[in-house]
Amino acid sequence: MIQPDAHNQRMSIERRWVGPNSGVNYSTDRWRNPRAKQRDGRLLTSLLTKATLGPGPLLDAPCGTGRLQTVLRGLNRDSICLDLSASMLKQVETGARLQGSAFALPFKDHSFPLVTCCRLLHHLAEPADQAALLRELARVSADWVAVSHWDAASWHVLRRRMGWRRGHDHRVGLRRRALIELGLAAGLERCWSRSSLRFISPQTWTLFKKQPRNEDRPPC
Repeated sequence: MIQPDAHNQRMSIERRWVGPNSGVNYSTDRWRNPRAKQRDGRLLTSLLTKATLGPGPLLDAPCGTGRLQTVLRGLNRDSICLDLSASMLKQVETGARLQGSAFALPFKDHSFPLVTCCRLLHHLAEPADQAALLRELARVSADWVAVSHWDAASWHVLRRRMGWRRGHDHRVGLRRRALIELGLAAGLERCWSRSSLRFISPQTWTLFKKQPRNEDRPPC
């Protein structure tokens, strides 16, 4: 059950990113630096070279303004872009668009060979919310789940934890062991992780493989 403070945090996040101008602001002001705008795509591309994808479309949830669509189009697959914010979805240029929550995906189990989740996990402070998100991503995945998160071992997160960084940034860093345990509880095995600069930059991507339901499916 979500505690009141965690619930309030979730509501605050939703209000911030679901507002009528959130899509325009996110696609312009948030990503004025072209190098920073491409960072998630580069890290995800590096991870996906290690994955063999089965047939079917891909799911990006939440998709934001569709920054990952260049990567997903490069896989020669159809993709579904899901986000809670209608404003964000208006900025998505390619792929099927669907409004909805990553915590309650409107799809059947094992629907997608790959599910990507960019820049949501580091907004969730409560382990219960983190676990719920990974369980839902794993449920609709047939094989792979790629998730971005903040590395608790990074200098950026350490400065905030020690009070050396000013501001009211509530983004949460995860220790690698904690992320592995969350994945295992959701039926996911961590295969590989990529950071733009380990121990300096917090932004990290991890590729999980769904744990086999039978002995015929190999692990990572």
